[in-house]
Amino acid sequence: MAENVVKMNTNLSDKEKKASASKRLSDFLSNNRIALLVVLCLVVLGFIAYAVSLSVHSASVKKNLDVIETIEFSLTKDASELEESAISARQDTALSNLDPYLKKGGIVGARADMLAADIHMQRKDWNAARSLWLDAAAKRKGTYLASVCNFNAASCSEELGDVEAALEYYAKVCDDKDFVDRSRACFNAGRIKESLGDFEGAADFYGRIASFEYSGDTWNDLAQTRLVFLRAEGKIQ
Repeated sequence: MAENVVKMNTNLSDKEKKASASKRLSDFLSNNRIALLVVLCLVVLGFIAYAVSLSVHSASVKKNLDVIETIEFSLTKDASELEESAISARQDTALSNLDPYLKKGGIVGARADMLAADIHMQRKDWNAARSLWLDAAAKRKGTYLASVCNFNAASCSEELGDVEAALEYYAKVCDDKDFVDRSRACFNAGRIKESLGDFEGAADFYGRIASFEYSGDTWNDLAQTRLVFLRAEGKIQ
């Protein structure tokens, strides 16, 4: 019976403790209700401000992209029917209109860079084009567009005779598993390695293409053909 009394007293003590804790919490909420209400309001206002800011930013990005699209349309509309002088004038206008957007970051700045780079490539101004492609790649680092830009920067580098830079940019594209022209970039990297006399390095790039999801029959076939020739000439094992 004594054991039962002790157990009952213990249970009573637990209830008292719970009641006491509940009272302390109730007193805390009661004494600090104004401060807690202020904090809650601030949190809600913070969420609202964030949502509004995000909406405004999205609207601004869309507006800027629409402007760049309009610039591109004005540049390319019926271009095949124009004289060289008229095309050149359109390009000058487009570059002038794009200038404010080149300074922006994110997708807007990258899209402006890409359009301006394309114009400079048409003019065979490879230095200006490469600089813009690289700027766009930096603004969209880690995305599909970055690989597009690095590939084009590599092409500009080859036009400039800067094969080391071209190799660097092609190699970056080779590492992008989602880039559909990855095999072409890898073949080009192998081709440059071969031209530099690094036959083992060339073979490494050529050999990687067969395992790509987007290998492309043509580039893989060309790579395998080069591997056969390199082995036949005793340049690789």
